[in-house]
This record gives sequence, C-alpha cells and structure tokens, in this order.
Amino acid sequence: MVRKSCLPARHGRRPSLARTGLVLAMAVLPFAPAQAQNAPQPKPQAVQVDEQTGLSDAQMYCRNTGNAANDARLAWQTWNLIALEEKVKVRIHELERKRAEYEAWVERREKVLSEVEGHVVAIFQRMRPEAAAAQLATLDENTAVAVLVKLNARAASQILDEMEPARAAQLTHSMAGLTKSEAEGSL
Repeated sequence: MVRKSCLPARHGRRPSLARTGLVLAMAVLPFAPAQAQNAPQPKPQAVQVDEQTGLSDAQMYCRNTGNAANDARLAWQTWNLIALEEKVKVRIHELERKRAEYEAWVERREKVLSEVEGHVVAIFQRMRPEAAAAQLATLDENTAVAVLVKLNARAASQILDEMEPARAAQLTHSMAGLTKSEAEGSL
C-alpha cells in the first residue's frame, strides 16, 4: 500500500528547515520571560537638582522650552484665526450676493404687481357698475378694498351703490379704517 503525503513529493519525508525552527522557538519561548526577570534591572536615577536654581532637570527643560511652545501654540492659533477669517469673508460675500439677488427679485415682483394692479383697476374702472359690484362682492375684503381705493371716487361710489348694503357698508368701513390709519401714520 502506498501512503500519500500532504507535502509535495520533492520534500519527501524529511522535516523542513522552517518546521525545525518553529519547534525550537516553541521550546525556548517558555523560558525567555524567566531569563528576563533574572536579568539585573537598571536602577532609577535620582532626580538631579541644580544647586543654583533649585530646579530639577524636568523643570529646567520645561522652563527652557516653555517660551518656544507658547510661541508655537500662538502661531497655530493665529493661523487658525486667519483661516476662519477667510471662511467668514467668503460666507459674507456669498450672503451679500444672495441678498442682492433677493432684492432684485423683490424689485421685479413689485414692478409686476404694480403693473397688474394698475391693469386690474383699469378693468374695474371700465366695467359697468353692476358687473363690477358683482365681481367685487366675490373677492376677499382686502383685495376689494385695495381695488376700491385705487378707483376714482365716482366709479367707486357707483360700484358700492350697486352692491348689497351690508357688503358695501363693510367695505366702506374697511376703507375708512385704512384711510384713518394712513392719516395717523403720516402725522
């Protein structure tokens, strides 16, 4: 019967050099800590104190390097502040650009609204009073008051005359309150 080995045929049955080294290392390893414990330990050195200043070596080292360390820390903090300042400047620039963009948008919107408002008032101005009254009766109070205030007095009075009395009184009251607050605000 032929036995097959796990090792390739070129190695045959001889133990390899690596395997031999591993066996030796495992045999010596348990004794290594015992030898290290038996080895003489160096004695800790006594802290040397300078007779003139009364400072230890560590204190003298700290004293000698303290200014350099403070300077390095200050330089690092200065660098961080400069970097943060640049970030703030960039952010402020972005915000200023956005603010200018927003202001331009608001200006365009106001222009469009004033044009639309002028057109709406012109439309109500040209309508027959009965039709204008029916349309204003369906609008919310603020919009109806805004249109009536922009109309000339003759057209507004004809429209209010055609409305149902309760709604006309409500709109007239709102218009009076609006003009009263405008008059008080101008004082």
